[in-house]
Amino acid sequence: MEQAAAELLIAFRTGMWVPYAHELVFAESLTWFIWTEETLKAGIRTTDAWTAKGRLIRVLDENVFMVLRNVSATSPSLHTLRRLIEALAVTAT
Repeated sequence: MEQAAAELLIAFRTGMWVPYAHELVFAESLTWFIWTEETLKAGIRTTDAWTAKGRLIRVLDENVFMVLRNVSATSPSLHTLRRLIEALAVTAT
């Protein structure tokens, strides 16, 4: 998951990946609540079709739920994923 997040962050910063506008809004919404397995699942379930088809959701689906079952939301194991979310969220505003 962290490797996938790192690759997507690099692709975003270098312009190799341009997220859908809906993905940016979704990323911004992720910055407003405490991450738990349940909150992320609920957030993903409520996404629209554009967001659901985007690359960000695929990164989130890659083991993030398992990680959150075993560590806190502030765990270093989520550091790169959080940086990706924050970079996208800044772009959304």
